[in-house]
Amino acid sequence: APGVYNTPDTDEYVKLDREVLELREGKLAVTLNNQLEEVIFFDQLELVAVDHPAGYDVFPDEKLLPGPPYADFRILTAAGPRLPLSATDGRGSDLLPALREIDREYADLVRPLPYKGYAEDSELLLDLGEVDPDRALLLMHAWIDYADSTSNLAASQAGLKLTPPYLQVQDERGNWVTVDERMGFPAGLPKTMTVDLSGKFLSDSRLVRIVTNMRIHWDQILVASGPAHSDFVTHRLRAETADLHFRGFPAWVSPDGKQPNVYDYTRISPEGGWKVHVGGYTRYGDVLPLLEEADDMYVITRSGDEIEATFAVDRLPELPQGWVRDYLVYVDGFGKDMDVNSASPDYVGPLPYHGMPGFPYGEEDGYPLDPERREYLEKWNTRWESRWNGTAFQAMIPSVARPSQTVVPSVARPSRP
Repeated sequence: APGVYNTPDTDEYVKLDREVLELREGKLAVTLNNQLEEVIFFDQLELVAVDHPAGYDVFPDEKLLPGPPYADFRILTAAGPRLPLSATDGRGSDLLPALREIDREYADLVRPLPYKGYAEDSELLLDLGEVDPDRALLLMHAWIDYADSTSNLAASQAGLKLTPPYLQVQDERGNWVTVDERMGFPAGLPKTMTVDLSGKFLSDSRLVRIVTNMRIHWDQILVASGPAHSDFVTHRLRAETADLHFRGFPAWVSPDGKQPNVYDYTRISPEGGWKVHVGGYTRYGDVLPLLEEADDMYVITRSGDEIEATFAVDRLPELPQGWVRDYLVYVDGFGKDMDVNSASPDYVGPLPYHGMPGFPYGEEDGYPLDPERREYLEKWNTRWESRWNGTAFQAMIPSVARPSQTVVPSVARPSRP
């Protein structure tokens, strides 16, 4: 709403598809691209290897929530996930065929309103069939068309409010009762989120109802039941190398005419058509020391920047017979867009930090400029962007955004493709 800002959830675990991974001389290489009209502050990067018997899959309990408190990291296990018995909307339409496979065929639930990210209220009713009430898990693959600050402002002026998904079950009388007000929603582009239903059923009914007015496009929904597994083993790896460079912009295309578009990494353009926040960015080259822990000393990136990190997975123990290894990429940090109604949308600064009371903040709550962080700002953030919307932009930059009061010359981009 006007003047109301959310609280960042600064970390995320992204599961990689082990079926398409290829090691490079025993190393796993991961690239992190900033492809939007945003400044992204990467604070910590790790790889989490999860070794487990091949008889079940593992998933990070990862999703976006409408606000704090945010859940602690945990791994959920699923053996033999299957389709629900039925899936319908509030009008009785059969949605199950669209939810069978991850195939960009989405359940027909979204009725868009004139505000980005907003839709008419929708209901998704799932009959889960026979599941253990003490251990049931939904695996929900989807993408979301986000609301932004401007659409939130416009919608609030029209008396509308976003309703993040909430989940209901039936009690003994058949009444719908909300048992999870903060079910969560998928973070951006297509991925699988988990919804733990364990202990949430109030009767013998295994019907669940999910209500929201967000533009969430469900591609596949599976249900898993049975006992949780705890014999998996995790290994956390710091990056062995991390290089920051200008990569450019992969083509943003739709292979089948459907949304969302996907990135074609084989077709790179030097221009993305985005504006750039004014301020100091991290200089190109080795940035490994900045990614080792969450300490508010970031790799600060603009659109077109890329971090390539390698992890020495060949140092991990050999897998027991019948086991497989999954990988989760863990990242901690902040992001800020250029929506005119977002906080501080034109400049890199003021810098966010863990523990800040809110953003934007006042001078008394500023970024902690102790000697270590002052040295960080002046040593690392020497790539100065003073262009906004493609033209020279002269302005007084907030002091926290500039490494020092000394004029820092622009650093030319390397001649990379």
